[in-house]
Amino acid sequence: MLYSFLISLSTILLLFLILQNSNSAKHCYSGQNKRYIQKQCSSGSLAPFVLRTCAPKSAAKCNAGSRICLFSKGKQNCEVCNQDFCNE
Repeated sequence: MLYSFLISLSTILLLFLILQNSNSAKHCYSGQNKRYIQKQCSSGSLAPFVLRTCAPKSAAKCNAGSRICLFSKGKQNCEVCNQDFCNE
């Protein structure tokens, strides 16, 4: 009985460690204008998220919203963010 309990406990700990060390962003920059702070990613921190920005016209098109890009005469650009502080 003790042996099966230890195996179950070690399996749970192993799964926890795998989830904690997955390739994903856990810390991001948050803010607006020129005031950004480092913080823990609030949602989906165990999964990559997509950065959607307005890029120069020579960049590839993205399926993000286009109002800001129309205003700035640029095109959308997407990048998957799966490392800490990749939204710099």
